[in-house]
Amino acid sequence: MSFGDTVSLTVDSTAKTVVLKFLDSHFGLAGAISSAYTVQADGSWLAQGFSAVANSGAPATLTSTLLSAIRLRLHSETNLITGTLEKLPNLKRADGSLLQGEIVASNLGAASLSAVAGTYSFVRQSTGYKADGSVAAPTAVAYGQLKVAADGSVRVCDSTAYSDSCSGGQTGTLAADADQANYPGALVLTLAGSRVGRVVVAARSGATTLSVDAYAGASDGSSTTGTWLLQSAATAAASTALDGEWLCAEPEVLSTGLPSGRTLRHYVTVAGGTLQTDTVDTDISLSANTVNGLFTGTWADTKANARAFVPLSAGTVYYVGNTGSTTATAGAFSGVCHALPAQATVSTYLSAPTTGTAVMTITLADARPTQPAIGYDQVYYKQARYRNTANSSTQYRKEFDDWCEAAGLTDAKSKSVVLGTSKINDSSTFTCSGSSTALDTASMKSAVVGPKGLLYLTDGHHSFTSFWHAPDGGGSTVKIPLVMKGNYSSYTNAAFWRAMRAAKTVWLKNPDGTAITPADLPTQLGIGNGLQDDPYRSLIYFTRDVGYSQPANSTEFLEFYWAEWLKAAPQSIDLSKYTLTDATSYLSAIRAAATDMVGTADTTIIGSSGKTALEMGKLAAFSETEFATLNTATTEAKPGKLAYALAYRASLAAAATK
Repeated sequence: MSFGDTVSLTVDSTAKTVVLKFLDSHFGLAGAISSAYTVQADGSWLAQGFSAVANSGAPATLTSTLLSAIRLRLHSETNLITGTLEKLPNLKRADGSLLQGEIVASNLGAASLSAVAGTYSFVRQSTGYKADGSVAAPTAVAYGQLKVAADGSVRVCDSTAYSDSCSGGQTGTLAADADQANYPGALVLTLAGSRVGRVVVAARSGATTLSVDAYAGASDGSSTTGTWLLQSAATAAASTALDGEWLCAEPEVLSTGLPSGRTLRHYVTVAGGTLQTDTVDTDISLSANTVNGLFTGTWADTKANARAFVPLSAGTVYYVGNTGSTTATAGAFSGVCHALPAQATVSTYLSAPTTGTAVMTITLADARPTQPAIGYDQVYYKQARYRNTANSSTQYRKEFDDWCEAAGLTDAKSKSVVLGTSKINDSSTFTCSGSSTALDTASMKSAVVGPKGLLYLTDGHHSFTSFWHAPDGGGSTVKIPLVMKGNYSSYTNAAFWRAMRAAKTVWLKNPDGTAITPADLPTQLGIGNGLQDDPYRSLIYFTRDVGYSQPANSTEFLEFYWAEWLKAAPQSIDLSKYTLTDATSYLSAIRAAATDMVGTADTTIIGSSGKTALEMGKLAAFSETEFATLNTATTEAKPGKLAYALAYRASLAAAATK
């Protein structure tokens, strides 16, 4: 592990289960945990929802709540497993601190010291910890070369190619681990008379990978842990060895320079000696074979050292570096990249214009979200309304009116002609009042075409999810016209997501406010398909026309910006203090939020939108009239939005208990 612990993995590819055993931990971890895993689109194995293995010695403090948060993502190739482990509790610290790290595992070991003799390029990282397990110093990183002689003697050259006379070179030994019962085939690296750590060996197709779980303890209980990743460097790497599309995983580093325990995965593109990534807008200029087989990079703007990369194979690269090009950027880290599988181009939407806009009909199954969450209660309101048979003249089968409006074929007051056999996934079975030659494009939703022709929705997540779950023909086969606002099919992954971020047409925050990357976005619409529930997004929906109104040509993700502002000080709306299954409590939250909205100055910048409260639709005064309609009973002629939502949520809960 990159934080210095040694673990073992037992993978059952038939049952698709994995057992992770803590063999040597400096953070209070012991015993074994297990989980089922699923194979992801990028070929990785994702294990989550862990449980302790009975009688394995797992500590009682490793509770089911802590275990449920752990995520293990692995990639397998011949004689080597690599990947990441995140949200692992630091039990030594016992304060909620989390560990994150990269894994390198092999089932081979070293047959003899002479078998691993040779020159290796390496990257390494280390972090200092206090006696109580808290971080004492930010991560430090380095690269260089190391030579292992046939007798096990070792010499290390930092930041330079190996030579017998390199400046400041350290010497030491490589020897068999004394505990071969628990660590078969493992070695131990010693430098300058001090143990560095345990070495795992993987030999593949004439190349050898060494992984060192480094640990050094002090008499006061403090320690330094980390990892070395070494790759045999008998020949130079091709200058194009890193070219291609990658998915790279690294620890989230907070503004303090300390890790959060979460893994962030980034789309990375390498071509022509330049590395681009999705959420950092500065390129990295690469140099091949700074030392044999190793690439280093400098930030294109400041020319400061950026990262060092060691390819382990054509599909796996380990690296160390820093998060940005300036000294103000948070600290250093290590990470791992895996090559993305080749992907065929989807031709369905390639005719979308690269400039300007055009109307195209899409299928909901093709639409990929550009936000991680929706407000379920907004969708629940729609579902209850779609199913209200008591008031068929004004309420029942409202999904068809909603479809017509979203398709630009009617305004909110017009009515579609609906038959008893009408299905929302077959537009020939109902009639909209508008004309296809005079579409109301302002009411239509929008999308862009991304790399490889994939379709990304930039507006309409709630409407289209409501259609997905609609009772009359809803689902993935629903088709609807929308406005195409861009064609980026020729872009690389990194360039595409940079463009989306610049245009503010992607929302990269979880409901709890933590940052995500584009790789973490769901790949499909629909509740249960990856879209999370954001109660703050629902809250903002219910404040519409009470505290704000939807402005003409409003910014994308307007409700998320309002929610962001409400959660921040001094508003500090905390929904955990409300019971959102109780109408009275929910209404109190809505009143508090809308009161803050109308009470702020017109010039207040709302969240990270860059726009003022007035531009974001702030009302001059709280609308008691609209507020009073929210909880009108579902037995009335025109039930309220909140009443509908809570009734539908309650019906789902009741169905789940049957």
